[in-house]
Amino acid sequence: MIAKIAIISTFCLIAVSGLKPPVWQPQWEAQFTETFKYPIIGSSNTTGSFYYDWTNNRYRVDRENGKWDRYCGSVYKLTSTPCSHIVSEGKRYLWFPEKDYCCFCCDAAHGCGLLKPNWVDSATFVEYTTAENGATTQKWEIKGLQSNFYYASNDEAAVPYRIDQMPNDFQFFKPETYKTQISDPSVFNLPSQCNAKTTCPLISVCTAAQSF
Repeated sequence: MIAKIAIISTFCLIAVSGLKPPVWQPQWEAQFTETFKYPIIGSSNTTGSFYYDWTNNRYRVDRENGKWDRYCGSVYKLTSTPCSHIVSEGKRYLWFPEKDYCCFCCDAAHGCGLLKPNWVDSATFVEYTTAENGATTQKWEIKGLQSNFYYASNDEAAVPYRIDQMPNDFQFFKPETYKTQISDPSVFNLPSQCNAKTTCPLISVCTAAQSF
């Protein structure tokens, strides 16, 4: 019996080791919910939309409330207000529509550009998990300044399901909203208020990012 278990375990390890990390489609969009948790301050939830366009070197994330997004929240200090990250031509801007304000945060040279479609390549497979809709997903760990976990559907489509930036940021994509195209390319148009000369405040995460 022990010998059989050993054989099965070895087979499972071989099968798992043959897994390839998921790769993002060159274009996709989806809606998401997100939970932020900070010590002492507490936690907050928001919703948003994610637009990824590697083909044209652009990206956008809209949050209904950017209060505790580490970038947006450092510009308008813990203020409840919508905020968007817009990356265009390697430059990341933060757009606050209610404030009619946009600032240049940092650029690709400082790690503020687009994630590559294969950004999970260095990840280590953790386990199979079951999503809320019953789908089987793969859980991968990517080491950074902290542990990051990425979940994608267990099939060739590799639909994004979840990104956990430990220990305080948990982003859940809605698979039913996932599309491998950009429905409205105009979402990437920079508001007229956005330009590289208007930089984000000195005391903000953007300043720290520019020093990397």
